[in-house]
Amino acid sequence: MTQGHNGISTTAEEMRRFRRVAGQFATGVAVATSIAEDVPIGMTVNAFATVSLDPALLLICLRNGSRLQTGIEASGEFAVTILAADQRWQAQWFANRTRPASAAAFAGVAMRRAPVTGCPVLGDGLAFFDCRVAELYPGGDHTIVLGAVAACGELRSREPLLFASGGFVSLEGHRAAVGSAAGSAACSASSGSGLSTSATASAVTTRRNGITSSAQMTAKKPNATR
Repeated sequence: MTQGHNGISTTAEEMRRFRRVAGQFATGVAVATSIAEDVPIGMTVNAFATVSLDPALLLICLRNGSRLQTGIEASGEFAVTILAADQRWQAQWFANRTRPASAAAFAGVAMRRAPVTGCPVLGDGLAFFDCRVAELYPGGDHTIVLGAVAACGELRSREPLLFASGGFVSLEGHRAAVGSAAGSAACSASSGSGLSTSATASAVTTRRNGITSSAQMTAKKPNATR
């Protein structure tokens, strides 16, 4: 049991339930970076949000005591790189607490410097934000970092990497799964299985406005293999 905000205690079971329920909200994945005593540091974050257009503000949430949280407090600057679906290994690497606490953590990672602060930007990302710290707010076991955006830009045009239900997913994989499910439903609709679901019902919807659905047209054809 831990002592939470306003003295409210949180049990281990309540924390697990909160994590599980919050995991139903799919988020993008980013790597936040800074420089502390000329050493680049970075950490994977999914607690990221834009806050304001005028002025341009965003926020990230960092675990208290993490190297990045300490580094950002010292430097007052940070950058955020939005990750693409093909950067899953980089998301996992910068989330690994056993990674080196030195520039070696960036070995093999395509990197450039943010134009204003010089903080590391992952070159294979989708986009980046270059920020100066506007405010730091306590947030339980995390620190909420409000950043004033000094520069931003797009890097590549790719599918974004997403995080949901405790794992990394991508739009491409999700579309494939949806397509597969739809295909299975259409096959079931024309196979004479006798099973009826909302998906198959949709696939075999009768004439609408005088137009026959593709599933109906398939069902009308003789099935030589039956």
